[in-house]
Amino acid sequence: MLMNPIEYWAMNNPVRGLIQRRIEAPRLQQLVKGRTDTVLEIGCGQGEGAEIIQNLFQPREYVGIDLDAKMVGRARRREKGLSNARFLQGDAAKLPLTEKSFDLVVDFGIIHHVPNWRDALTEIQRILKTDGEFFFEELPVETWERGIGKPLKKLLTHPYDEMFRQSEFVTELERLGFDVEVREASLIGLYHFWGRATKAH
Repeated sequence: MLMNPIEYWAMNNPVRGLIQRRIEAPRLQQLVKGRTDTVLEIGCGQGEGAEIIQNLFQPREYVGIDLDAKMVGRARRREKGLSNARFLQGDAAKLPLTEKSFDLVVDFGIIHHVPNWRDALTEIQRILKTDGEFFFEELPVETWERGIGKPLKKLLTHPYDEMFRQSEFVTELERLGFDVEVREASLIGLYHFWGRATKAH
């Protein structure tokens, strides 16, 4: 699902970039334990996450994918400054990528935008190598039932009727054969969860 103008602004401003560098990057670095030669970022946006991943892991290959062609265009303008990076337009629920081809998949809060989120998790499982890792930060249904999430729900366009609860997200990963580690947090009153899932088979 594409973002509305308010969300587009929220994802493309200096504050969002600061949050990614100061909060999300340390979480990613803390949790990822395995190989990072090949990395996929779903919902790559304008390429901020690509720079973070390059700085942390120096992967041999980085692929960023986003549903929004405009975001992919913005990311590609950064591509020259990133080694071994490419950006693709595509759907997280139907990845145009080869089976078992990535060591790490990164999700900086994108899957809650995907109505068929179970398909997205299945695709992540498909393209990850055995023992590959999936780093996620997500906003479940619970986000929009408490704190600042309640008024924000009226402003943001999300597939609320199809969105997962935290327990559903974790259960689906476990069903797909992942070992899952989850942590919970609140940022400016916005509840979210984050963690790592390792592909066991």
